[in-house]
Amino acid sequence: MSIIDTPRNTTSKITSLRAKGVQTVIRYYNFSNSLRLPEKRMELAEAQALGAKGIDIAVVFQQGQNKAVDFSKLKGIAAGRRAYRYAHDNIGQPADSAIYFSVDFDADESEIDNNIALYFQGVKEAFAQESGGEHEYRIGAYGSGLTCTKLTEKGLIEFTWLAMSRGFRGTKAALAAGNYHLVQLKEDKLCELDVDFNDVNPARSNFGAFSIQDDAAPHSVITVATVGDQYKVIARNGLRLRGGAGTQFEVIGSLRAGQVVFVATINNGWARIDVEGDGQIDGFASSDFLERV
Repeated sequence: MSIIDTPRNTTSKITSLRAKGVQTVIRYYNFSNSLRLPEKRMELAEAQALGAKGIDIAVVFQQGQNKAVDFSKLKGIAAGRRAYRYAHDNIGQPADSAIYFSVDFDADESEIDNNIALYFQGVKEAFAQESGGEHEYRIGAYGSGLTCTKLTEKGLIEFTWLAMSRGFRGTKAALAAGNYHLVQLKEDKLCELDVDFNDVNPARSNFGAFSIQDDAAPHSVITVATVGDQYKVIARNGLRLRGGAGTQFEVIGSLRAGQVVFVATINNGWARIDVEGDGQIDGFASSDFLERV
């Protein structure tokens, strides 16, 4: 049980987890949390608390990503940009560590070629743009054996994390051939947390984990340039974040009801949204469902 993944904040359980032999905790990045999983995204304080107790961290980006329509090149660019900025500016994630992106369903070859591969091309492009072409974060995928194998063959990922289901396409073959870095085993409770247990491939023991120390200030402390005024989402069921100003553009994320964001400009009923207030535009949303704070 040395590696676990969980959508829950581990801060209050770290001492207990360490006593149970946990050496690495896999946590999440995303666009926004949900009512069902309000603690899904790891914050800096939790990362520092884990590091202080000698527990490493690995991270996976997931916002839905459980069906083919969740994947396109535009959505990959948006997810890659968001993941990179959050890792770099909010967490201070060190260079050469990995960010995995979830493919949380049993995709067939057509879905991989026509949707998922394009998404990971977008992620790769976003990472290159955000880093100025310099190598910083490495890309991994969580999914079936077929998904991970094909993305590796296409040169789109460096790390593979096999999802729990052995019935997923290509997973048994990937396990038998040793073509993986991590494999998810089973779900359970540990220290009152909902967790999944994982194993590392002994032949590929570097799976992109890292550690954050209290004195490792995130890059955003150096300079933060907010854009626009603060607005609150007043849509009862939340608000879609799109890749452009109009319903013809793809949904690239979501904003929860009551969430406060920064609005750079509003034109023709569409607001340019800066989710974190870091000076970067993350997408567009209908201004009809936003109220100035």
